[in-house]
Amino acid sequence: MICGARYWNDRDNYYIQTNNPTEEILRKNLVKVNQLIKELDDDRIIGFLESCGSTTAVNCLAVHGYYLDILCPGPYRPQPEEVLNDWFNDPRNYKLLEKVRADIGPQDLPGNRVPQYYPPAMMDVFGVKCEFVWIATHHQLADRFKEGCSIQLCLKSPSHYVAGVAFDMATSEIILNDPWPGRFPDGNGFNRRMDINEFKRNVENFAIIYAGAKK
Repeated sequence: MICGARYWNDRDNYYIQTNNPTEEILRKNLVKVNQLIKELDDDRIIGFLESCGSTTAVNCLAVHGYYLDILCPGPYRPQPEEVLNDWFNDPRNYKLLEKVRADIGPQDLPGNRVPQYYPPAMMDVFGVKCEFVWIATHHQLADRFKEGCSIQLCLKSPSHYVAGVAFDMATSEIILNDPWPGRFPDGNGFNRRMDINEFKRNVENFAIIYAGAKK
């Protein structure tokens, strides 16, 4: 038996992070930077994949059936993860974010990386409540999947957000929608599986819970 968000197995509700304007701007700029590094015989590579958290949050909403289209006066439709990414890095929101987490400055790093920022962001952009929680065990997450939740998780290596959309009771595996499909040899990030050993080894001890399923 598989339990989780209502549309966990619907590929139409799967978003990827590598096709939005922020990533394109970073990619275009960093092509030049990496070329300079190569010319200096330096083996470092600077990446451009920055919007995994925002895209994961959108994935967590999409599997509940939320309407995520962003409306403009003209026919153009911005991608929802792009608008969420903008919210995290809009200086007008910095005072609020300083209250949410006082030990870091929102002006010092991309806000989309900070898990505690997601509850106010999701409410402000999409009008949706989510909850930041500390997690200790695989069973804690299994219980939330049984309630129909989707869960935003963060991997340790690579440092990367993924969307837990369901749980397989028979195998004790978490079913994930990974917004970065290119990191897999088959190029598929939809409905990947994570067993309990990988969870214990490679998942940070916090999560963002999205509980409100839309009918």
